[in-house]
Amino acid sequence: MEIINPAPESESARPALEIYLVEHAEALPACSRLNAAYTTDYVWQMHIEESPRRVESAFTRVRLPRTMTVACPYTSSQQLALLEQSSHVIAAGYQDEPAGCAGATIEAWRQTLFINTMVVPPPLRRRGIAKRLLETFQSLACKAACKKLMVALQTKNYPAIQFAQRQGFVYCGYNDRYYPNGDIALFFSLSL
Repeated sequence: MEIINPAPESESARPALEIYLVEHAEALPACSRLNAAYTTDYVWQMHIEESPRRVESAFTRVRLPRTMTVACPYTSSQQLALLEQSSHVIAAGYQDEPAGCAGATIEAWRQTLFINTMVVPPPLRRRGIAKRLLETFQSLACKAACKKLMVALQTKNYPAIQFAQRQGFVYCGYNDRYYPNGDIALFFSLSL
């Protein structure tokens, strides 16, 4: 296990968060079983207007009448397949406690590192773990001469959309049948 993004020294009693490359396939099933469910109060609702000469699409942020809990759009076996197909898999942990996992693929032809999946279990969110995973991918992308990072997010995953935007990602497109459950994917990119 090679630690690739060591945590800054801290005076807290909590063990330091370690980010490391997952180099053995045996570790992938544990990553694929991390809880990727999330809660949201907003969604991005899609509107399409078509005419013979023009097609317009727009997304509007809409507040839901009540908080919604959303399951991961992938089954555990689909999540495992995403990780297995990734050229880079990184994980986060506090000693023996898994704290997150992410997979990405370098698309050399477009000089892009595409983040296929990133999961931080609900009890460990809002502690900077996703940011550390993202920073690690930024470093890997720069070493591979990539010019941008890309990520696909469900229109329902408003917390992840906000996170991506706070990190500098900008909306760059959509696919209206991207996920296995038929959900729309919004694509965001970050220039490096």
